[in-house]
Amino acid sequence: MFAALAGCDAPRAQFQMSRTFIAKQLGEELKGEGRAGRDAQLDAVNESLVAMFGTPDDPLAEGTEKDSELAAALGLSPTLNVTKLSMAAGPVGRDKSGFQRGLYRQHCVHCHGVTGDGRGPTAAFLNPYPRDFRMGKFKFKSTPVGERPTDGDLRKTLLEGIPGTAMPSFKVLPGDQIDALVNYVKYLAIRGETERSLVLEAAAEYEAEDKLDTSRELLVDIALSGVVGAWSRADDAVTTGDSRPSWEGEQLAASVARGKELFQGKNANCFSCHGTTALGDGQVGNYDDWTNDFAEWNAIVDPAERANKMAEYEALGGLTPRNLIPRNLRKGVYRGGRRPVDIYWRIRNGIEGALMPAATVKSGDDPDAPGLTEEDIWHLVDYVQAMPYETLSLPPEKELENLRANP
Repeated sequence: MFAALAGCDAPRAQFQMSRTFIAKQLGEELKGEGRAGRDAQLDAVNESLVAMFGTPDDPLAEGTEKDSELAAALGLSPTLNVTKLSMAAGPVGRDKSGFQRGLYRQHCVHCHGVTGDGRGPTAAFLNPYPRDFRMGKFKFKSTPVGERPTDGDLRKTLLEGIPGTAMPSFKVLPGDQIDALVNYVKYLAIRGETERSLVLEAAAEYEAEDKLDTSRELLVDIALSGVVGAWSRADDAVTTGDSRPSWEGEQLAASVARGKELFQGKNANCFSCHGTTALGDGQVGNYDDWTNDFAEWNAIVDPAERANKMAEYEALGGLTPRNLIPRNLRKGVYRGGRRPVDIYWRIRNGIEGALMPAATVKSGDDPDAPGLTEEDIWHLVDYVQAMPYETLSLPPEKELENLRANP
């Protein structure tokens, strides 16, 4: 009895395949005559994932020589560091040699879940929902949309947290533990992306009665290598534009004024989402990529059809969709960081998964060409940073000043 109370008989942690993604790709086949064949294919996908990535308690990279050789054979190293990964994996505690383990489960699992699906025990109570790592999409990074974040980007998020959300700062953790968590987030993302790739392969290339090919060619050369390759080139994909001009005094004021013109103009078109007064009230009915991964919710206009689809989504474990609200820039709360370069990256690169597009940058010297110059982007940065100090952003007692400034 005491062993049971102590948790010795508790079920071992397991990675869960994405039921919503599988349902979207295979749909009615999972309910009809083809179900047995599709279930067999999905079992083969799951077995292949275990063979490549292990389990939450016994991951691929346990730090042993055998695991290191396997990681190299799969092409996972040096993208993943086997020693750091083993520090974050498994149950909380230390191994027989006193080596730290279980950092992810200690600090992250209650929000992001064991699988990294953003559906931990507290997830449904948070707004915004925790990030689902499995799509390989991350909002706040130095790389363009379509590219993976660098280790530095992930480290920055862990160290600083995400203001305005439930994501805290982990600055109190030693550097090696931060690096271990960075590796584990990448591990979960790579595993999730590989799962999606294999499910897509089964849906697109196989009939229900076919046996899924689990050869190295499919598992590693096709499914895994592309995912790992995207992560391995992240450092080379960092956006490095012109450095910020050293404007001061009247020059800075002129830059802010020019930024305001651009913000409210059709070229930059910032106002269409953030609103003409930047209160985040431009377009408030959209959904992010994680929510739309199961269904394009705004394309379902029939109330009954939408209700049925919503019931199906929630039955599969999906969290109730919430609209994607553009940032209220007058609050001075910047989730991706408040440094000028952080805001520059948000404008220049866009925000992955959040419908924030990358700025169209002019090519050549034609002043009439569409798009923004690098200097224009810095004007926008200056305006965004100045906005919280405008009279419109001040408390209600400044209402008369607000009216005079914005007749």
